[in-house]
Amino acid sequence: MENFASGALKININIEDKKAFMTWLGQSDSRNPASELNPYLDSLVDELKTAELTIKFNDLEYMNSSTVPPIIQFLKKLNTSEIKTLITYNAESKWQAASFKALETFSGILNYITVKGN
Repeated sequence: MENFASGALKININIEDKKAFMTWLGQSDSRNPASELNPYLDSLVDELKTAELTIKFNDLEYMNSSTVPPIIQFLKKLNTSEIKTLITYNAESKWQAASFKALETFSGILNYITVKGN
């Protein structure tokens, strides 16, 4: 699996045994992040089918509202593929708490997705 970099956004991914870790870093401020994020995230789903995934947003500095739809689409695909996923964010960060509270509510209808602030 390859890492992702576009502008100020970086996504690092690595797998250890049957556990995959995806870490979002920097800033996602593109007007249309879906054009690059969707193909990248879609390409990971098949490779992640045998792993448990942790997505760490804790160190992400900024994410605009245009970044949320690609994340939601990715979560839906992970859930459909029955990939157990834990999403973590920095609950002390006001913007992260606001953004991820909505994802936390949304994840309530997804059997394989958990969102947790820490």
